[in-house]
Amino acid sequence: MEYLAIPSVKLTLICLVIILLLAGWQYFPKKKIFLAFCTVLIAASLFFFFSHKQASRPAISEEAKYAMQLEQHSFITWYNDYKKNIDTIHHHWQQYHTIMQAFKNDEISIQTVYTRLKRLQESSADLKNKTARLEPPPGLEDANYELTIRIIQKTRDYVNREYEVISKTKEAADPANLKTNDQPQQVRALNRMMILYSPVNLNIADEISQLKANLTIPDEE
Repeated sequence: MEYLAIPSVKLTLICLVIILLLAGWQYFPKKKIFLAFCTVLIAASLFFFFSHKQASRPAISEEAKYAMQLEQHSFITWYNDYKKNIDTIHHHWQQYHTIMQAFKNDEISIQTVYTRLKRLQESSADLKNKTARLEPPPGLEDANYELTIRIIQKTRDYVNREYEVISKTKEAADPANLKTNDQPQQVRALNRMMILYSPVNLNIADEISQLKANLTIPDEE
């Protein structure tokens, strides 16, 4: 009866109950008979849903619970450290846009843009090397291991893309590569790099949500 956990199935069953109630109103003109019909229908519906609810939360053994607790601890320890990478990613992206906006506003020179982007590129390279060494925590079951691998791969792809846009923009800002001294044209050249190479959003919400569900001990729900 796992299919009952699907929201669309639940909605269909609720609609069916409503239709039966409306049909009962039409076919049972006597009030007492209609009330008896409603009582039976509602009681059957409640029994149906609550019996499924109880069946969907089977008890687990103490050994299985202990194994899940170890897996929880392993992943949480790993994830708390992993989130530091996310903070660094956001910091790099914020710095990049701050540099670009300052140049657009003509608050800094193209030479300053190049110098700042060069430092940012070096920091981004360090993060790229760090995420390249990321591995899932030990002790995960296969499904959770695969979900963690997907998180790592998405993170690596994003960091690589972030490094690329920083590097490309730095190259375009290199005074040795400039084809014009006109500041608005330089702004357009740098913006072109940002548009072409910026990474899409790092979306790992689905994986984190599934891991949370997988690592939740039934009696802790």
